[in-house]
Amino acid sequence: MKKATGLATFILLSSFLVFSCATQVEKAPPPEKGTFSLSATNAQLAYYPVTGFAYKSTIIPSGSWAQWAKNAEPIVKGIIDKIPDGYVLQVTGHADSSGPEQPVGNKPGNIVISKDRAVAVYEALRQDGVKSNKMITKGVGSSQPILGVDTRSGKQRRVTFTIVPK
Repeated sequence: MKKATGLATFILLSSFLVFSCATQVEKAPPPEKGTFSLSATNAQLAYYPVTGFAYKSTIIPSGSWAQWAKNAEPIVKGIIDKIPDGYVLQVTGHADSSGPEQPVGNKPGNIVISKDRAVAVYEALRQDGVKSNKMITKGVGSSQPILGVDTRSGKQRRVTFTIVPK
């Protein structure tokens, strides 16, 4: 008798669980065409980092920049033009984990190097005609590494773009 009662309870609870999980949850409608979606825009920007910086260098490699400007700059410019009030495009410089984060002696430190990389890309954008009061720069040193890549790898030396609150 105990087995039958336990089995009946199990079936009843399982049915309740299946029924409650099967009810439809209303999803938000997709954004209307021409509207701004922060998460979708940041996901798109993630595909366009500026890469190829030499060790401790803030000079944008000319070959990398020419290719980036041809493919990505029009997309970034288009996104800047659509940024809603209260948001800005953050140009973020990154460094590998070699060397200290803060200045030590005659070493500028990863924070300074990454900030200078962001400024170099910002200035290159302005020289190419991408001028907006909705762009800011930030250096994060090696604090935001690419997951799955050695933190001392040259792939960590990059500049990325994200839309952030002002």
